[in-house]
Amino acid sequence: MLPRIVTVALLWLLTLGAVSRPAALLPAAIEDAIQHVTAAELRAHVSILAADAFAGRGLGHPGNREAENYIVGALREAKVEPASLNYTQPVEVYEPRLGAGARLTISGTGTRLADLAVGPDFLPLPVSSDSPAEGPLVFVGHGISAPQLGHDDYATVNARGAVVLAVDDAPDPLRRSLELSIEDRTEIAAVTRKADDARAHGAAGLIVIKSHLGDSRYVWPDRPSVRAAAYRLYGPMREAPLAVSAISERAADPVRRALEQRQSLRVALNPGVVAIPIVMHNILAIVEGRGGSSEMVVVGAHMDHDGIDDAGRIYNGADDNASGTAAVLAMAAAFARAAAEGARPARAVVFALWNGEEKGELGAEHYAGHPIPARRIVANLNLDMIGRDEEIPDPADPRYRGFEKTAASQNKNVVHVLGYTYSPDLARVAELANDTIRLTIRQNYDHGAQGFIRRSDNWPFLQRGVPALFLTTGLHPDYHTPDDDTGRIDFAKLERITELAARIAWMAADGDAPRFKLQ
Repeated sequence: MLPRIVTVALLWLLTLGAVSRPAALLPAAIEDAIQHVTAAELRAHVSILAADAFAGRGLGHPGNREAENYIVGALREAKVEPASLNYTQPVEVYEPRLGAGARLTISGTGTRLADLAVGPDFLPLPVSSDSPAEGPLVFVGHGISAPQLGHDDYATVNARGAVVLAVDDAPDPLRRSLELSIEDRTEIAAVTRKADDARAHGAAGLIVIKSHLGDSRYVWPDRPSVRAAAYRLYGPMREAPLAVSAISERAADPVRRALEQRQSLRVALNPGVVAIPIVMHNILAIVEGRGGSSEMVVVGAHMDHDGIDDAGRIYNGADDNASGTAAVLAMAAAFARAAAEGARPARAVVFALWNGEEKGELGAEHYAGHPIPARRIVANLNLDMIGRDEEIPDPADPRYRGFEKTAASQNKNVVHVLGYTYSPDLARVAELANDTIRLTIRQNYDHGAQGFIRRSDNWPFLQRGVPALFLTTGLHPDYHTPDDDTGRIDFAKLERITELAARIAWMAADGDAPRFKLQ
């Protein structure tokens, strides 16, 4: 008779040459705990998290902190051990605001080529740090370093300590490259990418030449709503400050001519940015493994959403992502119940509720670089929007860019699993785990124009070479609108996806470490 615990590796061997593979076996205690996850339990969590009282859980709003407190209370009530002090990992972020004194001066030998205050020719950008920069001015083309694509504007340039001048957008070969998705082409041309490349090459500042600077009141609204407010991680800004601004083509013309004549120019750039810091929290719980392993699996979902817009409308985010948060809470409770019965996987499993995902995966990005506990992460499982049926009525809608038209009726039993090309091992675990759940798994979004794989909290882990799967039921017309409410969630489907995710997490924590495949 086979033992109750059958390793993933043995199951794979048993499936070779078989007409139909056996279902993956888990210890009775965890199987029972998983099967006792109910739609009612999930509904209770979603109903509270997506209620108006939490005001859309937007970062910087008291409703976000209330959601943190609720999640901590739910984990404590379920007797899931904290992975950190009081279950929380503080993460410093900041909201950039434009203060007074912003100025750009560019000088040659005995000549001042530019002396600009904020206006139609000069505008600091929110990606800027709050530190001024001074140094020689160096022209870097489009300011893009992508040697893997045959393009590197920094290849023959020494940018260390300099302020670099870059043309907006990307050169035509990159903009039209068939190797890049639409999302990749947008990313590679973005100012944030130029800033990252400038910082990586040791620059002190970046000035981007733009044909149109935009209305400063739009770029720097006086009172941005919770939904519109931008946030960034505080640590990286302090560790590698970079002053960033835009300059008009008109103001840049004499500067470029002087550089073409090989004149030595110097820059003083004061962005005038004020960093308004706040502390948000990732919520972290843990079920320890049975063997004292130095490895762990991290299961996560983001608990924040868009908050309130400038018209006062609440974006409750029932599917995005109270659904994933509820699933992680239910999974953590199930694993804790199994552990109380003596059933634990070989490795620890951390259950994480990330904050700041809607502002750029801030919480997961911080954790991926500062894991708690400080152990090797062998796999990440990310749950984001898992309570609906995918529905793309109009691919021309910017929210659905790159997706194909599909109806909800075509996706009643469907869950998308992303990350399959980065870790075929982990994707096979998902397929085995699905044997008793019998959802329709679609592996179709790792690549393509939509760039879907980088739009959630799995991405910081994949960037660090950690095998990561992203489970989602896909987009729908209520995505990022005030209509994403509890009444539209399919809780029976959410229950089944939660059970699938729990089985994947157990098998990943108990079997061979999945391998990461470079793309």
